[in-house]
Amino acid sequence: MLVSSTRPTSDLEVGVIYTNEHRLMGPLLSTMNSSGPGIRFRLLLVDNASDHGVEPWRSIVADTHILRNNERLNYAANINRILSASTARYVLAMNTDMFFDPRQQCLTRMVRFMDTHPECGVAGCRLLHADGENAFAARRFQSLPIIAARRLGLAKYMRQTIAHYLYQDRDTNSTFACDWLSGCFLMFRREAVCEVGLIDEVYDKYFEDVDICIRMAQAGWTVAFNGGTSCFHFEQRASRRLFSADALRHVRSYMHFLRKWGVTPKLPAIQPIRVGAPKAA
Repeated sequence: MLVSSTRPTSDLEVGVIYTNEHRLMGPLLSTMNSSGPGIRFRLLLVDNASDHGVEPWRSIVADTHILRNNERLNYAANINRILSASTARYVLAMNTDMFFDPRQQCLTRMVRFMDTHPECGVAGCRLLHADGENAFAARRFQSLPIIAARRLGLAKYMRQTIAHYLYQDRDTNSTFACDWLSGCFLMFRREAVCEVGLIDEVYDKYFEDVDICIRMAQAGWTVAFNGGTSCFHFEQRASRRLFSADALRHVRSYMHFLRKWGVTPKLPAIQPIRVGAPKAA
């Protein structure tokens, strides 16, 4: 569990979970290393009981701390390992199937964003597919029509429904408060996580990102999309096949979500993003 009184040792810690994604680690870590000028950041690298360990990746980011699992854990449990081990002001949890454009200075800009928005408990940036197309990091809560459109191949007949779900009514370069953010890139404020608690590990896969965003909003923290910087994501969408192990995990996680929150979570009205004075390091 996080201890709120722990003195921050850096501006940011970036948590990455490694199982056996060998081909993805080089691009991710080398571009990460060039994306945080002017800030103190450390890599928290989880060895999720991988076959050959994480030693090849230790030296790419100068300040790297390795967390070793004796057995493989699910995504939520691994993120909790990262959050619990962190001592930084902010913690970025991100997938391995990502990389940065160093010209975007994504890590630095996200830290500065959090500094100037002290009401923000968790934030994300623009996510781009490898071809540069928008991956739409910010989402509205799912409804039954959204589920039908995405899971039953009806999206082309329900374009307005999908556009509303993906905040396509907003400028992709703008900043706004949103319902939830894709879990592949979530920057948490340490103070907020200490207040609301860790990720719900009942979610085997999927919906843990929606759940933590709801809990942030319930506690009065803003969930924010920052369109002022970006990161690339090789999105896998393993659950898109209707009959697959990942699709079954998706359904189970959604059932847990429904038991907790119902079809439409009841939350305070979303407040516009404010600009405040940066907090001291």
